[in-house]
Amino acid sequence: MKSTRLLIFLIFLIPFTGATQSLSRVTSGVDLGLGYKDKAWVPSIMYHQNLSLSNFSWFQIGWGVRTWAYYAGRTDLAPKDNLLSGGDTLKFGKVTTNGISFLAGATVKLWKFDIGANTDLIGVAFGVRRRGLYTKSSSVEGEGAEFYNAYVPSSPTPLNAVPLFLNNNNGQSEVFLRYWITPRVGIKVGYVHGRISYTATEKLDNGQKRFSTTYGVPYAALAFPLYN
Repeated sequence: MKSTRLLIFLIFLIPFTGATQSLSRVTSGVDLGLGYKDKAWVPSIMYHQNLSLSNFSWFQIGWGVRTWAYYAGRTDLAPKDNLLSGGDTLKFGKVTTNGISFLAGATVKLWKFDIGANTDLIGVAFGVRRRGLYTKSSSVEGEGAEFYNAYVPSSPTPLNAVPLFLNNNNGQSEVFLRYWITPRVGIKVGYVHGRISYTATEKLDNGQKRFSTTYGVPYAALAFPLYN
């Protein structure tokens, strides 16, 4: 996962170092896609708008809006300070989370190919409240001892920011390759690195309420430009 974060960061770095150049052409489009791995389904719809740099037309910087979902079976979530809290875990038989996020991205255009990355900046998430089994591997009891081996009601964490770098925040990042079959239709393949986060209704050990985990899935989409 660290290598995925580094790759996304490097793809962002080069275009944004040239952001002082004057901006020219504006393009936008929509990607309709789905990621899947190990019975986890990750559909998304992304609107993106990109600006080309006049002196470097093959660089684009952009922003957009992503609606996404994460549907999976058994999922174990951990708090941010899991080592300090003695191996706390919220275990769910199923998770269903939906979200909408504002994102930033960067793209390199080579012939009919777009090579790029994007990451969520801020967003909201929502979904069905579920009961997670609270377990602890350490024998040392904490302030949440009354909930050990009990089911704790929890919901997707509603307000989220930069999940690529901050634990306990819902959202996604992706690296991708988009190929334009015609000027009006393209296909896109990539890899989605995401984080799923739930907030418990009760304060557990060390005052923790947020529990999360990361996931990674291959991804494919149809791409459509809106105007060029």
